[in-house]
Amino acid sequence: MRYVLSYSIGILIGIASLVPSGVGAQSQSLSVTPPLFQLSIEPGSVFQSLVRVVNPNEYPLTVYAEVANFVPEGEGGQGKFMPVLRDDESKATLAEWIAVAPGPYVIESGQTAEVSFIVDVPADAAPGGHFAAVLISTEPPKDRAGELALFTSQTVTSLFFLRVEGDVIESADIREFSVADRSIELPEAEFSLRFENKGNVHVQPRGSIVIRNMWGTERGTIPINMNSHFGNVLPASIRDFRFSWKGERSLTDIGRYTAEALLTFGEDGVGTAYATTHFWVIPIRGALITLGCLMLIVGGIVWMIRLYVRRMLLLAGVDPDSEVKQDAVEAMPHINEEKVTPRSARLTLPLREGTVDLRARLKDANQTLDVLVTIVRFVFEFKRFFVAVTILIAAFIAIVYYAGEVRDNDTDYEVTVMEDGASRTFTDEEIHADETKE
Repeated sequence: MRYVLSYSIGILIGIASLVPSGVGAQSQSLSVTPPLFQLSIEPGSVFQSLVRVVNPNEYPLTVYAEVANFVPEGEGGQGKFMPVLRDDESKATLAEWIAVAPGPYVIESGQTAEVSFIVDVPADAAPGGHFAAVLISTEPPKDRAGELALFTSQTVTSLFFLRVEGDVIESADIREFSVADRSIELPEAEFSLRFENKGNVHVQPRGSIVIRNMWGTERGTIPINMNSHFGNVLPASIRDFRFSWKGERSLTDIGRYTAEALLTFGEDGVGTAYATTHFWVIPIRGALITLGCLMLIVGGIVWMIRLYVRRMLLLAGVDPDSEVKQDAVEAMPHINEEKVTPRSARLTLPLREGTVDLRARLKDANQTLDVLVTIVRFVFEFKRFFVAVTILIAAFIAIVYYAGEVRDNDTDYEVTVMEDGASRTFTDEEIHADETKE
């Protein structure tokens, strides 16, 4: 016999409050361990073990054991218990293969009771997944209309996910991967991933959802069932996994985002499923600021070019404000084919003329103070040119900063994973730490 036994978060069902005889109304609780058995077993094999029931109350409890089949219900990962009919002798379900003494079991305050069971798999058991549960309750099950009806004040369960070896089919796919809002103002998105199990055995999809900005830089990773036995999907069912992501606010990260889900499943992890979805992060204020900066940069560059051309025409003897303008090249008596042939020399004329002018003025400045005064006067005289150069330098710095920010992977984020109605939040540091351990 070959089996694999592992534990995970089980289902604790509190149906009502118990009023023990001889005492007033009191709240009570029960716990069972392990809450989940995952077994892989050959047909015709027998598996024997036990579950431990803990009584943490300040008074003794009497509990009873019963077996029921477990079937999926809805897409939230929940299930329901289906009792075994008294007159059913087909031995086709897992609950019929599990033998457990019904009790009663008296558990003293703070003590533990051991409930033994035997799983006897028939030789002709159908390959694939079979699911059941041992229910531990504070009242015995009652029989109604020939069927088992559970009327308990408190019930805890130990689930059984049994895989019978043989012609096992592991087939699954991502039925749908979507984001709640396609356009959001803040980098906060909620995702839904519907995973469909098309095989005959339960599977647990593992992997991650990677979120990238419009430049392909990672802005978040959402782990799916990493280092956990939680998240099984039963055969012929769909499970809806829900996640949320909260990124770091930044003006540089507005635009179109891509979320990629890559999952593996199966006993050896050979099955894969892939899906993508897209959404936009467009903060109104940030978009307006960015648009304004772009317009300012473009306007500054255009203004600088026009200013430079105007200066070049003036140096060539052409009045740019006159109604009749001659061709700039023909109007340059000191720039002709004999003196200056390269076209680049004509374009650099204002710079060369300005440099010559500044050197001429500095010849008469002998002291440091005179030099500073001369430079200030020169800058003030050509203030438009220097303002344009300043705008151009600022634009270049902004572009370099933007390119560095959008490609920086070191940003903070947090993700929230929904698990059976509860939620767990992880920071980017915790996620990266788990990836390092693996």
